[in-house]
Amino acid sequence: MILVRKNSSLLLGFLSGTSKVSILLPPSNLLTPLRLFTSKADDPSPKTPFIVKYLIDSLGLSSPEADKCSKSLTHIKSPSNPDSVLEFFRKNGFTDADIKKISRTHPRVLCAKVDSTLKPKFDVLRDLGFSDTQITKLIAANPLALKYLSYCNVRPRIELFNTFFDSKDDIVKAISKDICLLASSLEKTIKPNIAFLRECQFSNERIVSLLINGRRVVGRAPKSLKSIAKRVNELGVPHGSGMFYHTFCCLCGVSIDTFDAKIKLLGSLGFSQSELSAIIKQPLILRLSAKNLCEKVDFLVKEAGCELSYVSRHPTIVGLSMTKRLIPRNYVMQLIMERGLLKKKIGFYNFVSISERNFLNKYIFSFQQRMPELPNVYRSASAGKFLY
Repeated sequence: MILVRKNSSLLLGFLSGTSKVSILLPPSNLLTPLRLFTSKADDPSPKTPFIVKYLIDSLGLSSPEADKCSKSLTHIKSPSNPDSVLEFFRKNGFTDADIKKISRTHPRVLCAKVDSTLKPKFDVLRDLGFSDTQITKLIAANPLALKYLSYCNVRPRIELFNTFFDSKDDIVKAISKDICLLASSLEKTIKPNIAFLRECQFSNERIVSLLINGRRVVGRAPKSLKSIAKRVNELGVPHGSGMFYHTFCCLCGVSIDTFDAKIKLLGSLGFSQSELSAIIKQPLILRLSAKNLCEKVDFLVKEAGCELSYVSRHPTIVGLSMTKRLIPRNYVMQLIMERGLLKKKIGFYNFVSISERNFLNKYIFSFQQRMPELPNVYRSASAGKFLY
């Protein structure tokens, strides 16, 4: 008990500054209790890794971008190799924006050896007839192409593409949009898919269109391509028809689950099985969100007075814009009918499907003398403001 009291008095004396014991304590012991109360926020921040700082200073990447890219470049401790890579790109006509995009998309390129890795990739394309401008355009558009530009991988592909494309510019455009044309197996994927498209009676022009515009079509798994064609067949669309091609292209961008869900949704909106088969042949419908599709069908039935059977016979109506086409034209149609400007009733499809120029001439300017405010009414309705 005496010892406890003695220690307590020493502690009180220490805290009050009157005890001589404090004089005997070394400075390090005095600081020890304070460290226990020091927050981590007060600690000096760790030093920024070299490669992160390099990416920020040399390429203009933001801190989050540099941090993300640096994860595969932590072994780089010197600017020597990255500098040589950047210099190589600049000498080959790449802008700073191009180099920034390449480094952000394919950061490991900064590890590449210029003479043994990068230069041979460029030489391969030059040997195959691509100009320096075309090479720069291809790699700037799709930096991941650098991963696949080996002689044995590229040459047979370009020889195949040359049988379809009229120019190297078209090949550049196709590869820029779809890296699968370089990454997918030529023998197991590209060639079998092209052969299958011919079985579907696609002309060379259609195949070229798919190569240039059909993102990840020719380069996807053959099994997937056959599954899509099967779904188009199930819709009753005949091979060789323009509708088969358009529906096929649309389904290439829609998963099986999405396709099935869209069919189910249309059924829940009241379309019969036969009407479903008709309306689903409008490929754009498959790309509409559930909300968009429901809103359009609701508008067409309740506001425009269309029967579901009418919509199914004219499925392109559902692909038209609500705010730019359906709502303002329906508003004008109701207005000019109320004013007795139309001699006979016009089908809603005919009213909304014609081009803007023809619509203005036929239904706006032709009635302007009898209803001077009509152009302004239509213009306001197109902007979401209704004057009447």
